[in-house]
Amino acid sequence: MAEPILQGTFEEAPVLSGAGFENLLASFGAHLFSIKVSPPNSDAAFRWRSDISAGQGVSVWRTRYSADWSYSSESLDDDLVMAFLTAGSADMTVGTRSARRTPATIALAPLSMLRRHQMKAMDGSYANVMLRFDANLVAGVLKAMFGHAALTKLDLTPTIDLSTNTGRTLLQLSRTVVSGMHEQQLLVRSPKAMALLTEAALRLVFENVPHRFIDKLDRGPADVTPRHIHRAIEYMRANLHRSLTMIDIAEAVGISDRYLQLGFRRYRDTTPAMYLRQIRLEAVHTELARPENRLPIHEVALKWGFTHMGRFAAQYRAAFGVSPSETVRRALGIY
Repeated sequence: MAEPILQGTFEEAPVLSGAGFENLLASFGAHLFSIKVSPPNSDAAFRWRSDISAGQGVSVWRTRYSADWSYSSESLDDDLVMAFLTAGSADMTVGTRSARRTPATIALAPLSMLRRHQMKAMDGSYANVMLRFDANLVAGVLKAMFGHAALTKLDLTPTIDLSTNTGRTLLQLSRTVVSGMHEQQLLVRSPKAMALLTEAALRLVFENVPHRFIDKLDRGPADVTPRHIHRAIEYMRANLHRSLTMIDIAEAVGISDRYLQLGFRRYRDTTPAMYLRQIRLEAVHTELARPENRLPIHEVALKWGFTHMGRFAAQYRAAFGVSPSETVRRALGIY
């Protein structure tokens, strides 16, 4: 069985609420993509809760409805929608494919290909968490992985079982994105972390969810040499202030991002993302160790792309043998 997704920010009620379907459309009309709706049977009995958080390359939509309704997308945007149900079910048609959504699955759909989405409330409740990845971000990842493959040409499988490794990992990444955008907007304030998380989620989808071009993943340049890895590390260090992604690094070195991954595993026994994290930990350590530093620890961590303070503290101690606060005390001569 899939693990329940009603945890943390996923299960929290969206901030805004109202009564009546027309009230919903009036409240969010400026944010909705172009849709053709089939409203619920009774507008008077319809209640809703919803909120939208926008970040770099991705937006998070949390919704709850008390009754069934449906829509078809008329959007021309090649955004990718990834959605999780926490209550109720839904039937959808993506291109020529039909699929049933349940809380045990993740839905995937290019927005421009979402022909029908029929929501079904169970015991008066339909609840959904949707991540909408910007078309430019999606296109950049696809270009790095497959050349010029368009999202609409992939024929991406529309649902993923949450019990699979891919499903569980996507759920964890999505939880991190949702919580980071809602809890004091930590990810919005840390574009470095946001860039890595959104790229990781899209890469995971395109590497593991069946689609028309997945067999091209193993094609690429002859081999990665230590010189490529050395250049990648130099590029990371020279551009540490930027919101680097693995695609950025691979393009700068002149190899595919897949071969960048393989090269780091072969010559550094790690992944490029883990190596970049270590360099950023070193940057945090250097800044905290300066006596003239006046920023609090969490602000320094956030500055270098760390949004979860518990994980950051554990990673910092593992790397340097002391806690961040101990580093600060030593810098100030407090023992």
